[in-house]
Amino acid sequence: MNASPLALRDSITRPPTVALVILLYQSANYIEPCLASVAQLELAPDELIIVDNASTDGSLECTRNAATRLGLSAKLLPLERNLGCCGGNNVGWRASSSDIVVFLNPDTELTPTFLGELLVPFHQYTDVGIVGCKIYYPGSRRLQHAGARVFANGRTEHFGAGEEDHGQYDEPRECDYVTGAGFGVRREVLETLGGFDEDFFPAYFEEVDLCTRARNLGWRVLYWPYAVMYHHESVSLGVESERFLRLYHRMRMRYCAKHLTLSQWLTGFVREEWQMLRRVSSIHRRAIIAAWRDTLRWRLRHTFRGGG
Repeated sequence: MNASPLALRDSITRPPTVALVILLYQSANYIEPCLASVAQLELAPDELIIVDNASTDGSLECTRNAATRLGLSAKLLPLERNLGCCGGNNVGWRASSSDIVVFLNPDTELTPTFLGELLVPFHQYTDVGIVGCKIYYPGSRRLQHAGARVFANGRTEHFGAGEEDHGQYDEPRECDYVTGAGFGVRREVLETLGGFDEDFFPAYFEEVDLCTRARNLGWRVLYWPYAVMYHHESVSLGVESERFLRLYHRMRMRYCAKHLTLSQWLTGFVREEWQMLRRVSSIHRRAIIAAWRDTLRWRLRHTFRGGG
């Protein structure tokens, strides 16, 4: 796949309009660097929408003050209760009118060319519905994300995670999904799918589900390495904490319950799940077993209230 990154962006006669949606939750310590990076973008967003998911740490006030200092015009949407990642992001994109919606975590920092680059594949390829970016750990060239894949039991993996970047992920490519820390979605995709599935509450697997549903309708999900950002990663829970693991596996099982066929459960899932159980820690195993129980209860409730 050939591309001429920013030069192509500059040649677009009618660029797609773009909204940045940033979802806050206890984000007071991270939102100012995020907004500072937004203020330095070479291509400014047409809309900047910031949703606060009922934070109690002063996130909204920090955001308002930072936006004023940086000269950013933002639509601030405070929520009375925490709607989770899906509910909060749904509020955000529905308050916009742009062609492309870019969802950002508040603990991200964008490079100046990020937004211009991210728009290129949406204009260049009409069948691209979702675009993700190259992500580094803060202050480093160590990769966090270069596209991602889903295994037969719903387990997920970011390509390149933990590797030093030597250009090995510098080619665009299709992938199963891209991380929700920072990705763009065509408005048509959001409207057709009804946005994020709010059963993935409070967080995790919402972007995996969205990408899967988009691919099922024929949209391509693309990793675009020319758009680059930094991400602190899971600051609210802490990667590998017991709380994180319980939530991750609960949402993983929920994703499987929604998307896998009976044949996929009996073949690929069972084999992959057994192999995973054999190699993970006891904390992992407890989280997985708890997720099985929770998913069975959720599936029964979902069925009896008329869900699919």
